[in-house]
Amino acid sequence: MKTNSSGWNGKQFRTKLRFIKRLILILLPTSLFGCAATSPAAIDLANYVNQGVLRISELEQKSLERYASVTGANYKSDSEVYGALKDWIIPLYTRFVDGLRKIRPETDEVKNLHWIYIHGSTSLLDGFKMLLIAIETKEPGMIPSVNEKLEKGREENERWKRELVALSKRYKIKLE
Repeated sequence: MKTNSSGWNGKQFRTKLRFIKRLILILLPTSLFGCAATSPAAIDLANYVNQGVLRISELEQKSLERYASVTGANYKSDSEVYGALKDWIIPLYTRFVDGLRKIRPETDEVKNLHWIYIHGSTSLLDGFKMLLIAIETKEPGMIPSVNEKLEKGREENERWKRELVALSKRYKIKLE
């Protein structure tokens, strides 16, 4: 049962990982020196990224790196994918999603942005869990549903990224 036909590939994961690393490297100084903008939404966005997302981003990064290491061009066997899902990917990504759910933005704009991230990440987690079950039960018929969940999660997380960049520009918070 080949498990890497979801549209996820190493390049997409590396792109998301580079974005997460940029967030850490660029927004960390904002957390140390404060945000120049004084609107409630700008302050909330800076807090959201610096005190919320960055605090848990390593969990997402490590789980997606692990997933990329056993799928796509790196796929070797279902048993290798199964072990990575069971022992690393699902536990780490579950902690990440739990951490996301604990973040409580204050303004409507940042709440809406955050909801997109929770929705996309939950879809990814569901896809990982479905893939684990598909491999356990040796049910290749589940793979289209798995791929659909993973693709939906990827699309929502890309939407979150685009909207985060747009909101950052609006409030002059540098993400580059």
